[in-house]
Amino acid sequence: MSENMEDQFDTMADQFETIEVEDQFDTSKTDIQQFFEGQTLFITGGTGFLGKLLIEKLLRCCYSLKKIYVLVRNKKGKTQKERFEEIFEAECFDPLKKKYPNFLEKVDLVYGDCLLPDVGLSPESIEMIQKEVTTIFHIAATVRFDQHLKSAAFINVRSVRDLVRIAKDMPQLKAFLHCSTAFSFCPRSTILEEFYRPPLQSEKLLSLVDSLDDSTITEITPILLKDWPNSYVFTKAIAEGVVRTEGIGLPIAMVRPAIVTVSAREPVPGWIDNMYGVTGVVAGAAMGALRTMPAEPDNNAEFVPVDFVINNIIAAVWEVGKRGRVAEIDDDIPIYNYVLSPFYRVTWKQFFDLCYVSGMNYPTVKAIWYFCFSLRPNPIHHQLALFFLHTLPAHFTDFLMVCVGKKPVAVKSYQKVKKFLDVISYFARRNWAFGVVNVKKLMKRMSPEDREMFNFDLNTLDMNEIVSKGILGGRQYLVKDPLDTLPQARKKYFRLKIAHYALLTGILLVVVKIVFMMFRYFF
Repeated sequence: MSENMEDQFDTMADQFETIEVEDQFDTSKTDIQQFFEGQTLFITGGTGFLGKLLIEKLLRCCYSLKKIYVLVRNKKGKTQKERFEEIFEAECFDPLKKKYPNFLEKVDLVYGDCLLPDVGLSPESIEMIQKEVTTIFHIAATVRFDQHLKSAAFINVRSVRDLVRIAKDMPQLKAFLHCSTAFSFCPRSTILEEFYRPPLQSEKLLSLVDSLDDSTITEITPILLKDWPNSYVFTKAIAEGVVRTEGIGLPIAMVRPAIVTVSAREPVPGWIDNMYGVTGVVAGAAMGALRTMPAEPDNNAEFVPVDFVINNIIAAVWEVGKRGRVAEIDDDIPIYNYVLSPFYRVTWKQFFDLCYVSGMNYPTVKAIWYFCFSLRPNPIHHQLALFFLHTLPAHFTDFLMVCVGKKPVAVKSYQKVKKFLDVISYFARRNWAFGVVNVKKLMKRMSPEDREMFNFDLNTLDMNEIVSKGILGGRQYLVKDPLDTLPQARKKYFRLKIAHYALLTGILLVVVKIVFMMFRYFF
């Protein structure tokens, strides 16, 4: 046999071997991976915390999808293209970059803005989406609790309505996922996986905010909110009413996650990119800036790791798409309450006790004072703590800043902290009984391979591990303090500890002195 023929046979053998390996890989794909194969996805909220992790997970584990279109708006002087490129600079994309260096070929930018009608899409973009997209993930929302009601209504309510209406003209649509919140109907003590009557019909709210000026809306907002504590959960509840009525005729589902926090396992353990919710509390306490929080220590802390939330969202889309049928009545629209307490009960006190232990092990060199944080269920005790531990030190700090010719910022910062604590106290002072029947059923319907790859079983969590990784993650990704500063940070923290207890001793001596002098004067 000639060398040329041998080379040809070797080449053919290599080709057959490659085909065999590819076929073997294809057959090894899980049910969820097969579902997303060849699909074109449209994601809103891709620049946010949840959105980034969703994009990363879909590309890393379902790379055979065809395309992901990401809706991006202008913000803070940055163009949509700049914000789109910034998405992939986050550390959470590092594992994906190693696994699939050319992953950006599968992601495209779509210009839009959820504050605008039709989520800011151009007619050409709408036509493209209706023609090409097979699955929609509507993750975008304003999560600011103090957001002006007009903006909250447009972003959280109108965007849902308009996107659902766009989806009704999508012949290839397999699934539509709306991300809500477990606290959308927080005035209720029991929240099952079902629809409830919204506080206001969506069209009435949108007509109202369209017809009134901003100052008038601000004045009547407390009246409109009634039992709802802020514009975020209020508009999220109304948005669920939109899903209930407008979602008929679509393969649609809704996930209600609780307070979303750091990643537990993937793609980077402990990854976080924002100071919202409990993350801000932990970071503030670890820095020594936050010293009190109004909360019932024995109430449930409803935190869920962001990577588990993403897996639940992906699995919910798979189940809706697998059914292959549209919702004919609202009972056909599955709702998933993704909360911690029915699976793994952790109280606020237990959580912060774990944070204290990890914080002592991994202090940050950027700390401004020693840890002296406490949960205070009594409102009077909390207000006193605010005055003596926040307000007075802030005024003293600003006085020193002015004396050295610097701009005073402490009082203004602590005013924002107080506003934040007032908002979060509503959720830290209450308990809810959540139904999670659909979440449990979804886990059972998944194959063992999918349950491992897209794990959202909260029973598998190790809270000690999560808190430890979360403290390290916050240190690295939020405070921007690398681990190599740990020896220096521990020395500084020891000095802050000495200063803290020296100050307490000094204050105690002054108080004792004053009491002694008063005793001598009167007696």
